Amino acid sequence: KYSTLADFTKDDLKLIEKVLRKYNIPCDQLANNTVVSHCEYLSEIMTELKMLNRLPYDFEERLSATFIPPNGDYQNYGIMAAIDHINALKDLVKRFPKFADLPKIYGGGSYGGYLSLLIAKIAPWYVDGVIDNSGSAVPPLNYIIGRELEFKSKDTNGDMYMQGDHFFVSCFLKTHWTRKENSPYFFNNENYFIRTLLNKDHLILQSQKNKNIIYVSYHSKEDPLTPANFKEQTMQILKILGYDVSLNLIDENKIDGKFIKNLDHGCGIPDKALFRKELPLMLEKLQGRKSLMQENSISYPCGNKVFTFKDVENQLKLIIN
Repeated sequence: KYSTLADFTKDDLKLIEKVLRKYNIPCDQLANNTVVSHCEYLSEIMTELKMLNRLPYDFEERLSATFIPPNGDYQNYGIMAAIDHINALKDLVKRFPKFADLPKIYGGGSYGGYLSLLIAKIAPWYVDGVIDNSGSAVPPLNYIIGRELEFKSKDTNGDMYMQGDHFFVSCFLKTHWTRKENSPYFFNNENYFIRTLLNKDHLILQSQKNKNIIYVSYHSKEDPLTPANFKEQTMQILKILGYDVSLNLIDENKIDGKFIKNLDHGCGIPDKALFRKELPLMLEKLQGRKSLMQENSISYPCGNKVFTFKDVENQLKLIIN
């Protein structure tokens, strides 16, 4: 079973040690296997200090941890995962050739929605429809280089956080990306641009390859993680370019308690309910349309680089020049 491991890297231990020393807690035995006991002691001390009114009742310290995927995997954010989806499709069609004529529809919520939209960008000739819920039109940097960003809130610091009694733990998925310019993994503007969906010039290039993609999207007007105005602008450009676009911007008047439950990120819409509602409608629109598996390529200029996504020997590959 594929499952990630929660661990404490050198950066995590450095932050934890800094917090512990504030409370004069010895750190000479601090290591991966002793973090929990150190944090339990920290919690005891903070409880006592709050009872003595020496700390505000609602005060919290911030710690961090790292999620490490198995098999040497890491978070690339978007591109590698999108390419993997296309190559999985190619392998499926190779094994079951009759699948080639079926509609190619991608969908999901949050990151799954973003991936579906990104797949339409990097391989539009393999896409007939996208069903998206709250995918980000502009990638949130906290999922890519969050550890190096200035801390603003526990909701936007890393991939997620775990709440303790008197502290919370910002969790970061293992990544090689960094803002250190001398690193081979420097996350420069070009790497950001290729992952951004709200790019008029890129959308025009996409439309030249396939203008027959159907888009259905849901997004809360008050989404705290992925601003709705970016999604709205992206969908407006797609509509102008001739795409069939249906954008459902959710406000409090559209909350029904069943399908749409709130104005948080994702609107409380389960993936199963999303597909149950939208997939039959999309399949009806696609009825009678031929869905072909034809190899192609597309190139996106990004600053000083050009990212080319190209079918090569039954695989979609990325070539950067």
